[in-house]
Amino acid sequence: MVLSLLKSMVTSRSATSTAAPRATGSDSAPRVFDFHGGIHPPEHKALSNRAPLVAAPLPHEVVLPLSQHIGAPAQPLVEIGQRVKTGELIARAQGMISAPVHASITGVVTAIEPRQIPHVSGLEDLCIVIERDGEIDEWARLEAWRDWRQQEAQDLIQRLQDAGVVGQGGAGFPSAVKARVRERHAIDTLILNAAECEPYITADDLTMRTHPEALIEGLEILASLIGPECILIGIEDNKPEAVIALEQAIRARRADKRLPPLDSRLEVVVVPTKYPSGGEKQLIKLLTDREVPSRGLPADVGVVVHNPGTVRAVQRAVCFGEPMISRVVTLTGEALQHPHNVEARLGTAIGDLLRLAAPSASGIARLVMGGPMMGFTLESDALPIIKTTNCLLASSPEAVPAPAVEQPCIRCGMCEQACPAELLPQQLYWFSKSREFDKAELYNLADCIECGACSYVCPSQIPLVQYYRFAKGEIRTAQHEARKSERARHRFEFKQARMAREEAEKEAKRQQRAQAAQKAAAARAETASAADTTSTASAAAPSAPAAATDLKAFKTARAAANIALKKAEKALKAAQDSGESSASDLAALDANVTAAKTKLASAESALKAASEASESAAAAPASAVTGASAPAAAAPAAAASAGDLKAFKTARAAANIAVKKAEKALKTAQDSGEGDIAALEASVTDARARLAKAEADLKAASETSESAAPAAASTSTTGAAAPAAAAPAADLKALKTARAAANIAVKKAEKALKTAQDSGEGDIAALEASVTDARARLAKAEADLKAASEPAAPAPASTSSTGAAVPAAAAPAADLKALKTARAAANIAVKKAEKALARASESGEGDIEDLQTLLATAQENLRAAEVRLTSAQADGTGAPPAAKGAGELIPEAPKAAAGSVGRGSMASNVTLSQAEIEASRAENLAKRHKQVTIAVKAAEAAHRKAEAALSEADDESRQRLATKVDRTRRNLEHARESLAEVQALVDAQ
Repeated sequence: MVLSLLKSMVTSRSATSTAAPRATGSDSAPRVFDFHGGIHPPEHKALSNRAPLVAAPLPHEVVLPLSQHIGAPAQPLVEIGQRVKTGELIARAQGMISAPVHASITGVVTAIEPRQIPHVSGLEDLCIVIERDGEIDEWARLEAWRDWRQQEAQDLIQRLQDAGVVGQGGAGFPSAVKARVRERHAIDTLILNAAECEPYITADDLTMRTHPEALIEGLEILASLIGPECILIGIEDNKPEAVIALEQAIRARRADKRLPPLDSRLEVVVVPTKYPSGGEKQLIKLLTDREVPSRGLPADVGVVVHNPGTVRAVQRAVCFGEPMISRVVTLTGEALQHPHNVEARLGTAIGDLLRLAAPSASGIARLVMGGPMMGFTLESDALPIIKTTNCLLASSPEAVPAPAVEQPCIRCGMCEQACPAELLPQQLYWFSKSREFDKAELYNLADCIECGACSYVCPSQIPLVQYYRFAKGEIRTAQHEARKSERARHRFEFKQARMAREEAEKEAKRQQRAQAAQKAAAARAETASAADTTSTASAAAPSAPAAATDLKAFKTARAAANIALKKAEKALKAAQDSGESSASDLAALDANVTAAKTKLASAESALKAASEASESAAAAPASAVTGASAPAAAAPAAAASAGDLKAFKTARAAANIAVKKAEKALKTAQDSGEGDIAALEASVTDARARLAKAEADLKAASETSESAAPAAASTSTTGAAAPAAAAPAADLKALKTARAAANIAVKKAEKALKTAQDSGEGDIAALEASVTDARARLAKAEADLKAASEPAAPAPASTSSTGAAVPAAAAPAADLKALKTARAAANIAVKKAEKALARASESGEGDIEDLQTLLATAQENLRAAEVRLTSAQADGTGAPPAAKGAGELIPEAPKAAAGSVGRGSMASNVTLSQAEIEASRAENLAKRHKQVTIAVKAAEAAHRKAEAALSEADDESRQRLATKVDRTRRNLEHARESLAEVQALVDAQ
């Protein structure tokens, strides 16, 4: 029988939700739909809706918490002892999701301290206490905009932010942020949530009866910012006076010819009384038949919902310049003799307001802020009211029976039938009770609105909502612990970086001691060389490996210091992006970065000193070698020259990268307006100077290498013919690389000149000179390559011996194998770069511009490897056959006929290489265009995903997600710029 009664309670009046539409003063009314579940508890609204709305007296003292809204708390701007006026700003908003706080009375600030606030946790928070000064209420209003239609939308949004307007019906979400929803979503419906389904509460009812014209104008202001096609006022059928007042106000607004016609369709929609029809998602379902997705927002289905109190606050802020310093509060309950609604200043003590309603002599058994279904119990009446306080419910001892004893679940399913969110409360109860929170999350525990309908109908008297709140709290705690674990991981990485830095310092000290010993040995060797040149020459050979070993150790130390610096910078950036590290942690990380930079500079200076000492030590023995020893020393000298040239090229490349990074950092700082721009400009200048020095050193080393090559060739003998044969191949490879580098330099210079000409910025004359110089270098590189590619005169066959012929024949095969290996390695590098770019584009993390540069470099290396392999294979087809036997000379290769273009001829080789180069460039350009297009799409998807996550984020993760949105936006800009560049190359081709 009990179950039948409960079931009838849940399902009663369900037919009314699908009945014919109600008349609203027009010929036809919009259709009303229905939502799942719902209950019909006793309303008790007649206690407070019979008396008119009155203004509460000014309080003697107000306590204004800095967290009266969702998001970051406000930051105090006043000091103790400072006199403030009504409406004066006393705390400014911090961050995007925040709201300022204004003085609600004229008086003196007496305290800024933590005090208990009206919150379900019962904890304390920072509050500003103001004591009233005299009876005069002096105002500090903003500028009044009665002609608000002449204002820009951005100015209206800023006014809502400056006035501290937040939602008065829920969690206190800043209205200025909600007004910007059109920037990310297409909105077609604006809903005024006037259902007020919670029992006892009548604050919105009295607001609509008393100020209907203000509500209509407030809706017009919001509609001008959101741009909906229609405005729907959803109101339950138990508020007939409010319905009549709103319809009269709408007719008067339409009849007023002094004002422009309404841009949107405005209608009052009467819905059946059912709890919780005032829920945001439930009212959207009732009025539009749209369902907000799980973990979604109303904006995802094109709807924005506001509360009547919020809309009136918007109208007061825009039209009269009044910040949000008061609100309508319902004073009701069986323990009050004169329940009614009052408009009270924020910060007023709850006890002062209750005394206006004359508490009964029996006293208050239970004091609740909010309604009986979703409100929470207050332990004291000394707490202040805040922006989200809509009702104070004072219950008498008779109205508060003893709590029933919880019984085992009988699996009746009544909770599932009553749940308006269409969840499975029974399953969620079991998961919460057994602490299986991961399963509770899978069953969409986050979608529970905690309306209490399931607890209301439960025949076993199980406090289901309390279990759900417990589970949500535990899940939040687990997420907080996960963030703490992440911070601990960062600290561990910092420790590892510090240990690596200390080890690098120890290694540098050891290398310094080894360098001092080496210098002493070099001095002794120089003294001995003055006495005996021959002994010096013989002693020079053993010392060379030692010097090379020391130089390698210094390079290792420099690399370790560089790695330590990168780790420290990465750790600092991760801490700054997360926004969860304290100031002391950030200071420690910054100190680690500074120390790592110092160690790197020390390692680089030590390496430079060791390099100079090695060069000076190598120069002395070389000058002492004369006579017959000169040919023997030619090969090592050539190898050393090649090694130095490679080192100079590496240094030039590193200096070039440093210049690009410095210029990028300077551009970022100039765009954002943050950072030490003067220091960054000095860094760019220093990096360019280092690049110029590196290029000069490379040029001098190249000239020295070129002048040393003929001398080494002239001193070579027949016995050294096999080693000397490898030198032309190495020179040809170097010349091809130089030609490719010069070609890239020309393209970059031309691109920079074109960009400057298009934008009209930069030193165009200097850029034109740079293009001319780059083209001259390219012409010289092509001439050198052409000269080196010409076939040399064949050596006399009589100089070859049987013993030397076999190694000479084996050399081409070994070179071909090495070229194939190089081509395979270059191909692997291209694939790795493509995967890295794809991952960065999908996740929205990482520097896409650097990855694209890396991919372009890898593709260029692959093209060069393929060209070198093709050339070697073409040369190999015309090579002489292998030796037939011992004692037989290898026959001379047959000469190609005049005009022949066979594969073994030089003409065919050159023509084939150029054709392959052009074909390879065209193919890779097409691949590049496809890759960049995919990267742009992935970057756009990552940016949209980050924006969606930011709009749904809570306060704790909003700063981190805002940083991620900014990073994905920059990545998207870089990807689009790369696509434009590649498209230009495709069009030019």
